[in-house]
Amino acid sequence: MKPLAIAIMGPTASGKSNLAEELASLLGSRIINADAFHVYLGFDIGTSKPANRERYDLIDILDPRDSFSAGRFVSMARTLCASYEQADRNTVVCGGTGLYVRALFEGFSEMSGHSEELRANLRSDLEHLGPDALLKSVGISVGEPDQETKNNPVLLLRYIEKRLDPRAPPQASSPWQARRLKFGLRWDRQALTERIDKRALMMVHNGWRSEVERLLDSGVQEHWPAFRAIGYREMAICVRGEISLDSAVERIRIRTGQYAKRQMTWLAKEPGLRWLDGSFPASRIAGQIVDISREEQDGEVD
Repeated sequence: MKPLAIAIMGPTASGKSNLAEELASLLGSRIINADAFHVYLGFDIGTSKPANRERYDLIDILDPRDSFSAGRFVSMARTLCASYEQADRNTVVCGGTGLYVRALFEGFSEMSGHSEELRANLRSDLEHLGPDALLKSVGISVGEPDQETKNNPVLLLRYIEKRLDPRAPPQASSPWQARRLKFGLRWDRQALTERIDKRALMMVHNGWRSEVERLLDSGVQEHWPAFRAIGYREMAICVRGEISLDSAVERIRIRTGQYAKRQMTWLAKEPGLRWLDGSFPASRIAGQIVDISREEQDGEVD
């Protein structure tokens, strides 16, 4: 019987971490973080990093100046998944960076090269990594594109997008042999907006401004990759006294709402994603997922 690998997906503030922890308890599994900013040390409150970090892998593993990409995530996550499979253990993958989950579960060759999120991630990685490192991170040999293409950012990004297009011949096999299932948390738009607004206020109450002030005082620079996390640059401007805290929070709420909308657009095209009502208690949803996985497993055996 193959171990399970279950991805918990959904827009920001949808309750993914709570569900992942409930599910991991039922399955006796570890949780692999698939959030691009939970990997950074010190960026805790504004990224809504889970409190029970000892249950997670790939959290707090990078200095804020280090770049992190889908390719790097897949490489590290594959190693973890292989070790879990050898130990006959289930795996839960949880995070809001849909690109990471899709790359891990489907392989790079199954990802659409024309999505807004993919293009934005590639552009950012090119800026921070450079052409050769970016090519390596997505599994393309640095010698494949000609020098003219590598020297032109627009041509290089188009080249990579074409290689990652799902209509292209497969370039990578499935990362591991576990039975893979993906579940998404769906919320009414107004309810999700209220959750986003409430969370922003809670993060401020929990000391987000002070966290950013400590980061800046410790020498963390605003142009470093970790500061791309939503809200940190707004808070930095607030710390410098250029805008009020209320103005910073309002900007963050707007940006977060826009991000949630982009996430839902991405998830609408996610292969094999099963939607569940996020308004139910996490324990109930986790039970639903376990029941679904068992029913499908029994069907395969029959």
